[in-house]
Amino acid sequence: MVIAKRDEYKVSVQEDLGAAVRHFRTQSKVSQTTAAEWEGVSQPYLSLLESGKFGSSLNHALRLLRLLGYEVIVRRESLNG
Repeated sequence: MVIAKRDEYKVSVQEDLGAAVRHFRTQSKVSQTTAAEWEGVSQPYLSLLESGKFGSSLNHALRLLRLLGYEVIVRRESLNG
């Protein structure tokens, strides 16, 4: 889910995290092949991650965080520390 005010993604399910990875990779003008090489994984595996295929443990962790009243936000790292 994109948060429109800033370039942030609210992650509620694993598909949201995959969409965030894809969005920020393409925004940075980095190909899947290059990103996969940087990470040390295959391009097909990165494609699976961008499709939200992280495994059930991620969904359980995200659901538990929501039940505890927390949310996960993905945004660019601050350069100011």
